Amino acid sequence: MSEDELDRVPAILADIARFAVTARRVADRGHERFVDPDDDDQRRIARSLVVDLSAAADRLPESFRDAHPEIDWRGVRAVRNFIAHDYDGTDEEILWQAIAVRFPEIATALGLD
Repeated sequence: MSEDELDRVPAILADIARFAVTARRVADRGHERFVDPDDDDQRRIARSLVVDLSAAADRLPESFRDAHPEIDWRGVRAVRNFIAHDYDGTDEEILWQAIAVRFPEIATALGLD
């Protein structure tokens, strides 16, 4: 990693940590609220978090991502692309799993929890 790349990693990880805190709040509100057909706030927040996580992951130096093979970086991007390009057809359960399961796994793997 170049010095410039090293310098930006802490800020990017801080962003990911903030996203993980918000994801935890969404998950803590529960699945029932998440899938409430009359209130899509939690799903909108979750979509935004997944897109933000993917953007942050893209800003991480490739060498950093390579040093953390326990994280499915390609999967992070794939879920983001699925959500961004299939907005109305996004499977709520995939989105829920991203927020309630994958986000905490990523935070733990990066030592952010």
